[in-house]
Amino acid sequence: MKSLIKTFFIFIIIISTFISCEDKIVNEPEPSPTQSGVTAKLSDIQIKVFNVSCATSGCHGGSNVAANLNLTSGNSYNQLVNVNSNENPSLKRVVPGSSGQSLLIRKLEGNGTSLMPPSGKLKQEIIDSIKAWIDRGALNN
Repeated sequence: MKSLIKTFFIFIIIISTFISCEDKIVNEPEPSPTQSGVTAKLSDIQIKVFNVSCATSGCHGGSNVAANLNLTSGNSYNQLVNVNSNENPSLKRVVPGSSGQSLLIRKLEGNGTSLMPPSGKLKQEIIDSIKAWIDRGALNN
């Protein structure tokens, strides 16, 4: 009988430990796609935006990249995040946590600088997803 009571108390202690730890686990929700279908994740931005609109031959892809900025898969993160711009070295291309200070957003919006891509402004929903990625810390995700 004592062994059964002891087992019961051990079981109660184990269950209460799990319950008390449960509220300390933080689950960051997956970014949801905008109307354009682009989530605030670099991997999605890479596939649906950079690969299609930026990392093309003669622009920011291939061997001859404009502004020494290679936005091809596997290169874009290291070329963007916390990297000073060649055009304006006092500005960073992407400032993690601050889309407002990121030259990339200024370029995409044509805000005081040349508009990128040169073929025309991206949909605002796409720009908003890139802003959200930057504002969430510009993770290499």
